[in-house]
Amino acid sequence: MNEQIKDQEKFYSVYRGRQGALYHLAYMRTAKVKAVQHMLGLNGISLRGIRILDYGFGTGTLFRACHPSCSIAGVEVDRENVEAVRAMLTARKFNVDDIQQMDVAHWKEHPLLAADRVYDVIVLSHVLEHLDDPVEVLTRLGRNLAITGMIVVLLPLNEKRPDPNHKWVCDAELVERWARSSGLVVADLKEMDHFVQPVQPLLHGESGLRRVVAQGVSLGLGLLQAPFSPATWFRIGGFMKYLGAKPGQLGAVLRKG
Repeated sequence: MNEQIKDQEKFYSVYRGRQGALYHLAYMRTAKVKAVQHMLGLNGISLRGIRILDYGFGTGTLFRACHPSCSIAGVEVDRENVEAVRAMLTARKFNVDDIQQMDVAHWKEHPLLAADRVYDVIVLSHVLEHLDDPVEVLTRLGRNLAITGMIVVLLPLNEKRPDPNHKWVCDAELVERWARSSGLVVADLKEMDHFVQPVQPLLHGESGLRRVVAQGVSLGLGLLQAPFSPATWFRIGGFMKYLGAKPGQLGAVLRKG
């Protein structure tokens, strides 16, 4: 039990002290942001002038892609990381009142999920695969979704190296089942990002030379993608299927039923 608690603490604190510009360029972050932008773009939404909740915002990289006209909100577990993200966003002139820590044991009572809170976009980027009951979370978040709003879900796909923190092996059928059970409908579903799947085992080095390799690969891909729009980047990646690569991310847009 102590080892399990220690592993969970390590997982929750993984983003501490990771607010440098190069960290935000790493593909482990930019790939997720590009995927969110791609799913929104396909559905006629940009990161401008919207009310957005990033449920499990990690290092806050998605917020860096938001226009200042957005009303941003987000929750994360680790207090130190939350404070670091608040400082980063304050420097970028965002209102950070709604960038808050969340106590997992009492997540349903969080003020950002109060009955009077309504969001145009709710993002769950690589979150649901970590949860025991994704349907419960989707059902609860659906109550805070605007009538015409959308929940954008990103999930890992075709993992070569299983992540021990993942409780689900994800595919389109699983997302459809979660959506039905939570009273939502799948408005869009895309398998994308053929870049990450071939190198996925390299991106999880935790120490020593493996860690250096992981950081190098992640930064290299991050720099490579920077000039391209999300649609163009994933279109280019699609050609990698001819080299045997499979899509590494599953994107879904969920709406009220």
